Amino acid sequence: MKNATQTYQSTSASNPNSTPFCLPTELIKYRNDGVIKKFRDKWSVSEQAASDIFEETKKFLFLADHAQRHCITFEIDESVLIIDKMWHTFILFTKEYSEFCDAFFGRMLHHTPFCRAHLIEKIRDLSSHGITLSEYKRIRLQQQIDIIHETFGIETVRKWYVEFGNSYSLQKLNALQRPVYHEDLVHIGSPMDPEAARSLTPTELIEGIIQRQNPSMYCGGHGCGVYCSCNSNKSLYS
Repeated sequence: MKNATQTYQSTSASNPNSTPFCLPTELIKYRNDGVIKKFRDKWSVSEQAASDIFEETKKFLFLADHAQRHCITFEIDESVLIIDKMWHTFILFTKEYSEFCDAFFGRMLHHTPFCRAHLIEKIRDLSSHGITLSEYKRIRLQQQIDIIHETFGIETVRKWYVEFGNSYSLQKLNALQRPVYHEDLVHIGSPMDPEAARSLTPTELIEGIIQRQNPSMYCGGHGCGVYCSCNSNKSLYS
């Protein structure tokens, strides 16, 4: 993709021979209001905060792509879990995410979730080379922070690992995550009783399911929620 670029000069002395990355201007300008709205649907944050997280997520994805191309381990640390949550949200918009990756990276940037089995395998592999998990994590984190520092400067390091680490700690993430159907719990439908359902004809069963699920469309006659059927003729997130 031929774009004008904005270059972030290295500000770290850890790797004086490193080459500054060039962040495409179009990537800086890229915005997806649908992703931001969807994110706020699940997380209790302001629009400004969600937009800010999205901007930092773009930077993270840019570095993650670079790291994958150069066989550098680049991981989601606890302090930047909120970026991972935004990444999850972006991926839900499969068409837009695919187009984003193709435009800026020329390929799909895949997300590999954490798995305890993978961690056990990693520990065994490290042990076979005489390296402890703590040693590996320290080296990996040092390298990752150096790359962030050299690319975006110390303010991004501070933002991700200090500001985000405090504002979106594990405890605060648990408090910020909205419950399912958080807007109108009164009008949520309920499933049929299993025993009662067994005695119904197919027609009665289908009709019963429809009647019980209809209230969860969020149109209770006193104000529509984001999932209201009144919105069914257009995109909720456009």
